[in-house]
Amino acid sequence: MPKKRNKQEKRQMMAVMICLFFLLSTTLGAVFANGLSQEAVSELQYHMQKLFAEEKENTFWSIFLKYFKYDALIWLGGCFYYGGVLSAGVLAFRGISLGYTTAVLIRSYGGNGIVAAIFSLLPQNIILLPVYFFMTWLALCFLLEQKKEQFGKGALKRETQRKWTEYGILFLASAVLIAAASFLELYVSNGLLNWISPFYT
Repeated sequence: MPKKRNKQEKRQMMAVMICLFFLLSTTLGAVFANGLSQEAVSELQYHMQKLFAEEKENTFWSIFLKYFKYDALIWLGGCFYYGGVLSAGVLAFRGISLGYTTAVLIRSYGGNGIVAAIFSLLPQNIILLPVYFFMTWLALCFLLEQKKEQFGKGALKRETQRKWTEYGILFLASAVLIAAASFLELYVSNGLLNWISPFYT
């Protein structure tokens, strides 16, 4: 019983550390964006307008693949010995990207940038961020249990297969959620961007 409690405490601590790591990554991205010169911000504003126009033309599959590749890399990190670096690195990249994009929008458009960030990023990220958090946590837990040889020589082969099957099923479930997030971006975020785009031209 104490061993099981200790395992749960470690998993909870890992979840907290993952959240803090993502917040730190997001902050780092925002700090980097705020350190840009005004000329660089003006150039980014131009590219941001082009990006918004391109986003409106995206298909469901292009959006899905854009987000699914991060999910797949995070999951893959749990499959080999040093994969935790890959999983954590992908989550950090997503955090830096989110913080950077939000900060650039706010620097470029002021108060309107906050509205643009909410409308363009929030709907899909309500689903995406919990999925990325959970998959990173799952990959690291799975990896640590492998390293502790919980699936080692003393374990039954069926138990090892069961763990891998569960890991695969959860990955497929995350793909379904990413499809839902892609649907939101395509039909909700893009619709909101179409509505507010006259204020950003």
